[in-house]
Amino acid sequence: MTEEEFLRIVEHLRGLDPRQVTRVLDQEKRVPWFEDIDVEACLFRDVTRGGCIAYPARPLICRLFGRVEWLPCPLGRKLPQVREGLALIQEYAQQRRATFPEWCVERGLFDFRELLSTDR
Repeated sequence: MTEEEFLRIVEHLRGLDPRQVTRVLDQEKRVPWFEDIDVEACLFRDVTRGGCIAYPARPLICRLFGRVEWLPCPLGRKLPQVREGLALIQEYAQQRRATFPEWCVERGLFDFRELLSTDR
């Protein structure tokens, strides 16, 4: 995600009940996928209840799932296609990106609970 996306997600998480954010972010993210194959779910995926705790603030890559032919919807939904998807992702690829934990470490935050404080 870009820094702007990171900041948008942090702001969104701060507006939620901290107990719910902690519950989701503390979950075991290794989940069964197919036969004997496990995958690591996204940090923001609520593997217990389903859904995404960061959905309203999700990054562009997540917004493109199901909207461009090369990123099919993981739930198999048919969604309206974005015509300029390739141009969007090419522009996105030019921006500095990091994972959510990497952005946290860059800011000296080694525990996501520190992000829930509005003092930062």
